[in-house]
Parts: sequence; C-alpha cells; structure tokens
Amino acid sequence: MLLAYPKLFLVGLHFPFLTILTVLAIVIGVSKNLKSGLFFFISACLWIFFSAEMVGFIIFFDSGNYESMLIVLIPFLLSAGLFFTVKIESKFINKLYKKLLLIPVLLILGIGSYIYKPTIEEINCWYYFDNNETYKVHFAKAPERTFDVELTSSDLKKEVKTKAIQYEGVYGYYCPETKVRVVTSFGKIISVKIIGFRNSKIDKKVSFSSPEKIPLEKVNGKLEILKPSWLRIWN
Repeated sequence: MLLAYPKLFLVGLHFPFLTILTVLAIVIGVSKNLKSGLFFFISACLWIFFSAEMVGFIIFFDSGNYESMLIVLIPFLLSAGLFFTVKIESKFINKLYKKLLLIPVLLILGIGSYIYKPTIEEINCWYYFDNNETYKVHFAKAPERTFDVELTSSDLKKEVKTKAIQYEGVYGYYCPETKVRVVTSFGKIISVKIIGFRNSKIDKKVSFSSPEKIPLEKVNGKLEILKPSWLRIWN
C-alpha cells in the first residue's frame, strides 16, 4: 500500500492510520495471536470503504477519467483478498454469505459519502470597496480561472479593511490564500462560505468572526474552480 501511494501517505489521517493498522496486524499475526484476524478484518473493511470513496471521486469530480479506476483497484483487490481469507471468531461475520453482504454496504457508504461532502479550499481574493452598499469580490486561482460575486455584509467589509493587505497605489484589498468552506452534493457545489485567509510569507492568519456565505446565484465566472481535488478531499 505504502509503495503504491507514497504521495498519499501524509495526506489526511486515514492513510497512515490504515497502513499502521495493517502492519500491526501483520506483527500480531507473526506471533500467532488470536486477535490478529480481527485487526486484519478491520483493516480490510476500512481499505474497501476508502477505495469506494476514490470511486466516488472519479464519478462525481473526474467524470470521464475512468483510467483512474485502475489505481483504485490496487487497494480494493488487496483488501478484498484479505477480507475473504482472514478468519475471525465473530458469529456476525463467520460465514461467506455474511461477508458478501457486507461488501456492498461498504461500497455504498464510501460512494454515498458524496451526498454531503464539506472541504476547505484556498484561493486568492480581492475586495473592491466604494461608497455603495454592495461591493465586488474577485476570486482567482489563475488568470483564466476566476469568478466574481457581489456582497453586502458590512461586518465582513470592516474586517477586511482592518486585516487585509493593501499595497500602495493598488486599488482593492488583497486576501491571499483565502479559506473557503465548500460543500458539495454528488459533485455539485451547494454552499460556499468565506472563513478567513492567511499570508504564508509573513505568517499571518486571519479568521473572520462570522463566515460569510456566498450567494451562488450571483456568481459570475468559474465557480467550479472551488471543487476539491483528489488530495484535498481527504484532508
């Protein structure tokens, strides 16, 4: 597992946890401890679940790139083989048909997690204030990957003016690495909230006192740039 996913090992908590759990099961198994079967079984179940989550990501966020399914098969086949060969004493899963029933449950849970999937994304952001009640906010990941929205929150306006970066001779307030909480449902963005920003160059982190919800119906541009990546969704 670790050789197949060197970049994913430190992304999120479950990869190192599951790898350590599997290694622990191997160590206990060498000593012929009766609990090794249970450790192996739990490890296999969790790997199957997260393999199903990878399948869900390909379906809802990377549609058409089904070659990625080959990568998903590596942990799924290894864990499925372990799932069916390990022997445990529990009466709930001591029969083959019971294990066969558990597999679709794990797959449904993994893929079904995309019914409601919150993630934290980072994007550069500029605020442009004038004398009007409504002001423009510009979000960008690249020159051609941007979107704009108009907001009216006076509280957010005050905080941005106080805490954001403003360069001499440059119009607007700059919030680099703005953190937004993005909620998706089956790959579609259903909610976006601005929660703060940071400036890694000067080690400045700002959390807004009240997260500001972006009205999705007023977005002009490529809102889909906030959709999480494969790595981001496991953080």
